[in-house]
Amino acid sequence: MSLHIDDLLLQRADGACLLGPLSLSLAPGDRLGLLGESGSGKSLLIQALFGVLPPGVIQSGGTIRAFGVPMDVPGPRRDAIRGARLAWVPQDPLQALNPLLTLAEHLALLPGIHRNESRRAALTRLTPLIARLGLPPGPAFLDRFPHQLSGGQRQRLCLAMALSCDPELLVLDEPTTALDPLAQRAFLDLMLDLQRERGLGFLWITHDLALASKACDRLLVLYGGQPLEAGPRARLLSAPGHPYTARLVEAARRQPSMESGFLPAPGDRPEGCPYQLRCSRTQTSCSTWASWKGSAWDGLRCDAPLEGTSHA
Repeated sequence: MSLHIDDLLLQRADGACLLGPLSLSLAPGDRLGLLGESGSGKSLLIQALFGVLPPGVIQSGGTIRAFGVPMDVPGPRRDAIRGARLAWVPQDPLQALNPLLTLAEHLALLPGIHRNESRRAALTRLTPLIARLGLPPGPAFLDRFPHQLSGGQRQRLCLAMALSCDPELLVLDEPTTALDPLAQRAFLDLMLDLQRERGLGFLWITHDLALASKACDRLLVLYGGQPLEAGPRARLLSAPGHPYTARLVEAARRQPSMESGFLPAPGDRPEGCPYQLRCSRTQTSCSTWASWKGSAWDGLRCDAPLEGTSHA
C-alpha cells in the first residue's frame, strides 16, 4: 500500500476538532481526489502527512503510514520517504520557491539530498523531464530566479522538483488554482500523461469537482473536517448519496440553488453532521449521526441519504 491513513484526528490546542477521524488508503497507481470547500481540512491533511503541521495544531489520534513507514514519527525513515518516494506539489508555487535560488539550484535540491547527486549530474539526468514539462533545459533559462517566470512556469518547476527523484506517489494541493483556464487544462493533460507513463499514484486536493472528475478515479468528500462520502468517480457524479455531494455536483454543473448558510468555524460546529445547518433534509438524528454506510471505498455517512442510494 502506498499510503494508509487510519482514524487520523487533528485538533487545535483548545480541543476543537479540525479534521477527522479520517481513514483512507491508496494502492500503487491509484488516483484519489479529496474534495471540499475552504475549511474542510484538506491542506491540514497534507501538512500532517509531511509532518509540518502549523503551530497550535496537534495530531491527537490515528496513524499515517507511507510505504509502510510511519509518517507521524520523526526520524531518518520518514526523511528517506519525503521528497523521494512521496512528493508534494504546492498550491502557491511562488510562496513555496526560494527567491534567492536559481531554477537550477531548486531542481538539484532533492537529488542532492536523496541521491547524493551533484548539481551537474542532477540537471543532466533531469534534462528530458524538464523538456517534457515544457521548460527550456538550457542555462539561459535555468539560471533565472522564480520571480522571472510566469505562473504556469513556476507550477511546472514545482512539478519538476517533485518528480526529480522519481517518486511513486504525488500529493497535489490545488495546483491549478492560480492558473488561467488554458494553463489549467494543459497542466491536467500533462499530469494524466505522466501518470500513465510512470504509473504514478496521486492524492489530488481540490475544491473543483469538474477538475477532480477528469483527474481522479475515486473521490472522497470532506466538509467541516469530516468525511461525508467516498466512491468511484462515476457513481458520485451520477448518483451522489450525501446531500452535500449532490450540491457539489449541482454547483459544478452551474445549477441554481436555494441553499443558504456557511461553514461555522471550528469549535462552533454542531454535533453530528457538520452540513446539517445548510441541509434541506436535516432530521433529529443528524445531531448524533449513524455509522458509516457501505465500504471505505464506496460509502457515506448520512442519516437521510438521497433516494436511490443503496449503501447498507
